[in-house]
Amino acid sequence: MDHETVKQRLLEERAHWEREVEAYEEEFSESLEEASDESPYDQHLAETAGVTLDREIDLTLEESARATIVQIDRALQKLEDGTYGRCDKCGRGIGDGRLGVAPYATLCIDCKRLEERGL
Repeated sequence: MDHETVKQRLLEERAHWEREVEAYEEEFSESLEEASDESPYDQHLAETAGVTLDREIDLTLEESARATIVQIDRALQKLEDGTYGRCDKCGRGIGDGRLGVAPYATLCIDCKRLEERGL
């Protein structure tokens, strides 16, 4: 595994997620009234609820993007200290296939499955 290639890929991923966060922040700079282009007094309750739901979904996506940036930063740190590619839980190798899909993965597939099951 070429560390420089991995580092470059992680930095590209980080830049992508930073752009996503910036886009959400720009979108959230508008009030709900501005986002719906109408006064809340002119809208039906269902329309207002729809705009609010969309905002909540976007907030969740922004939170997820921020969490991904944290994971990428962790992977970059692991790359620097020589522990990149090792599972945080069991210490085994994560596997090139998994790292190819998620270069910021911190758990091997077995430990990730256990985590998802709450074990």
